[in-house]
Amino acid sequence: MARRYAEYKPATDKPSPPPTNVGGYDELLDYCRGKEMALPRSRNGLVVIDSLIEIPEAKRDLAEFPTAIGMFYGDVLTHTISGSHWEVVEEGFLMVRISRNTSISVIHVAQRRLDMGLPTLAMNYDHALDIIDRDRRGS
Repeated sequence: MARRYAEYKPATDKPSPPPTNVGGYDELLDYCRGKEMALPRSRNGLVVIDSLIEIPEAKRDLAEFPTAIGMFYGDVLTHTISGSHWEVVEEGFLMVRISRNTSISVIHVAQRRLDMGLPTLAMNYDHALDIIDRDRRGS
């Protein structure tokens, strides 16, 4: 099948749940395994990546994986924030909707972390939790 073309079929009457696990970060997992580091799909996994980025040699290696880091960050969000899910705005532009009014461009967050240093992935995650908390309180 040619790229950018898809086969369409009628939608079912029962909607499927939004995707929460899309993967796309096998090379990041392999890299961490090579360093004998566990990468849990949680805030702790983000802290592991943040700590590696602080090591110049590891940062050079990880600079090759901004998409994988973003995909991992997205899976952390979808697995730890109830109701969050993946969205594709356009090809190659993935976002995670964490609330009714807020989506996060996860690959952009990862690239910014690699390029600018701050905010860290853990800081971004904490900010997402703050947004959720404010939304739930109605502020």
